[in-house]
Amino acid sequence: MDGGFRGMSDTENNDPQMAETPSGASLESDLAEVETMIKNARRALAGGDLLDMTPLGERVASLCQNVRSMALAASDPDALRKRLENLVLDLNRLEDEIRAGAEQNGDAEKE
Repeated sequence: MDGGFRGMSDTENNDPQMAETPSGASLESDLAEVETMIKNARRALAGGDLLDMTPLGERVASLCQNVRSMALAASDPDALRKRLENLVLDLNRLEDEIRAGAEQNGDAEKE
């Protein structure tokens, strides 16, 4: 995964209004990509690697934009809400792990 930013213009439909509204498959793909990026970041952090969180931030921003566009049209808004809540929990855990790693590195540098 290269973490690159894929914009809304990646659709094959040339209708500008349709290009602004992501499909359910697009939203599912974006959710899966962010979930994978979080898992990969946690693995890298556990291995002691430094992380560039920019690609993850960009994908989360894109995902949020897609969710706003699709929230009213979702066939199962409760399932979407639950999945997004779990994603937020995963992001919070990743943040905690990054902070803990930064504190450990700071303590090690003091010694």
